[in-house]
Parts: sequence; C-alpha cells; structure tokens
Amino acid sequence: MWANELGAPVKRFLSLMSAGVVLSASLWASSASGQTTTTVPDTTTVLDTTTTVPDTTTIAPDPTTTVDPGPTTTVPIILPGEHVTAGSITLGTTFKNAVESNCSLTGALDGQNMNIVKDETGKIGAVYGKATLGGGDAGLVMIELGPLPMAIAAFRTTGGCNQDVVGIGSYAATATTSKLSAIGYGLYPNDFATNVSVDLNVVSSEAPGSLDLQSAYDFLAAPRPTTTTIP
Repeated sequence: MWANELGAPVKRFLSLMSAGVVLSASLWASSASGQTTTTVPDTTTVLDTTTTVPDTTTIAPDPTTTVDPGPTTTVPIILPGEHVTAGSITLGTTFKNAVESNCSLTGALDGQNMNIVKDETGKIGAVYGKATLGGGDAGLVMIELGPLPMAIAAFRTTGGCNQDVVGIGSYAATATTSKLSAIGYGLYPNDFATNVSVDLNVVSSEAPGSLDLQSAYDFLAAPRPTTTTIP
C-alpha cells in the first residue's frame, strides 16, 4: 500500500527527470549542430632579406695621347730689290671732270718702306712700297715694260689727297731716278685721268727690300667711303 502510495509520485518525478534529460540533450544537440567555425587568416609576413649591391665598377678612360707639333719655324720673306734708305718721291693725278680731286703728295723716303728693283742695265726698273708723305699716305707699284720706254703704275693715296689710280705712259730712269708721265683712270674718284705722274729720287739704298706686308695689304684693301647724294 505504501509502495502504491509512493509509486505514483516517484513515477511523476522520474518522468520529469527523463523529460529534463531529453530536453537538455536536445538543446545541446541543437547548439552543437549550429556551432560556427571561424578561420583565422595567416598573417605571417615573410621579409625579403635579399640585399642588392650597386655596381661600383669604374671604367678608366683611354689615355689621351698628345702629339707634340714640334717647334714652330718662321721663314722670313726675302723681298726683292733694295730698300730706299734716303730719297724723296712725288706722285699725283689730274682728272678730266673731277677736278676737285686733282692733287699730289710729296715727301722724304728716309725710314719709310719704299723699294726699288734695278733692271739688267742697272737702271730702276720697278718701284714698290708704302710711305707716309706730307699730308697723307701712299702705296705704289710701278713696273717698266721691258725694253720699251714705258711703264705701268698703280697707286693709292689718302689723307690730303685721295686717289686710286692706274696709269700707263712714258717712263725714264737711271740708277737713282725714275719718272712716269702717263694717262689712266681714277677708280676713285671714278674719272678719266689726264695726267698720272710719279717722280722718284734715290739718295741711298741697300738690299734686301723692306715692307710691312700686312700693313700694306690693310692699306690697299680698305674700302673707300661712298657718298650718297640726297636730292
């Protein structure tokens, strides 16, 4: 009887316990089945420890070879004829139309650069050089035309007498004198020359000739000024 009276409560308790166990198992199983697995990424960094060494190789340039040109030798120019160490000269021109350009220069040749060349007979056959005369400068070349008593001359004068003249005409000479009387043309002042004259007197001379070639070239090559007339 006691067993019967106690049996019912015990059965209810066991039933409740069984239900609780079942419920707990169910909850655990449900929780287990819904579990999420988290994957942690690999954050390991591998450092590159390779070191690059710069190329420090220096290529030496080829040695420079200097060629020694050797000593410079200046060969003096031996000018023909004889240098006039003392004497005098007069030269000038008269023109047909440009009469305002009629003029002449006269001066001593001592210490100047005027020279003479004698022909086979011992007379002055050529005159060349440059000289500063009274009132200006003059550059002259005059050459005897072979056995004929004639010569051709070209000269430039500047300063008080400005002329660029070429002339041909009669010529007379000795061992110490030469004289030209000719006609020609004045390249400056651009007119016919009715008289071109050169008169040289040599007191003393010595070989060889003497002339500053660069100075003579600069003098003869210098352009004449041009005049523009405005109406």
